[in-house]
Amino acid sequence: MKRILIIFLTTVVALMANAKAPKMSVEELFDGRYNQEKTVSTFFSKDNGSYFRMMQVNDNPAIVKKIADTLAKDKAKTDRYFEQSGEGGKSVIVKITNNGETIDIGFQQDPSGKSATLFIKGPEKAFK
Repeated sequence: MKRILIIFLTTVVALMANAKAPKMSVEELFDGRYNQEKTVSTFFSKDNGSYFRMMQVNDNPAIVKKIADTLAKDKAKTDRYFEQSGEGGKSVIVKITNNGETIDIGFQQDPSGKSATLFIKGPEKAFK
């Protein structure tokens, strides 16, 4: 009886953990802290089961560095990412799976490190 109860509780805990929304560090950047910052613009869309957020930073290397550092935390949580650096700047795509769906996090930084674009997109189901 104890073994059945332990198996049941373990299964419930595992299912709860899988159903939990992923804790993405980059999502915290959209908490409103940059709403009054003139060098930052944000965009949010939730439509037909799709979720999309974007942040553009122009001529603000401190915020670009903060985004890159925050993205590195999410990149460390997965082995599914693409990274490219060169004369055109730096590009990173991180893929996180939740609820059987894929969340894409993208980052494009210009060569100077002063401007960048960050986006988060995926099916709404992946964020639940």
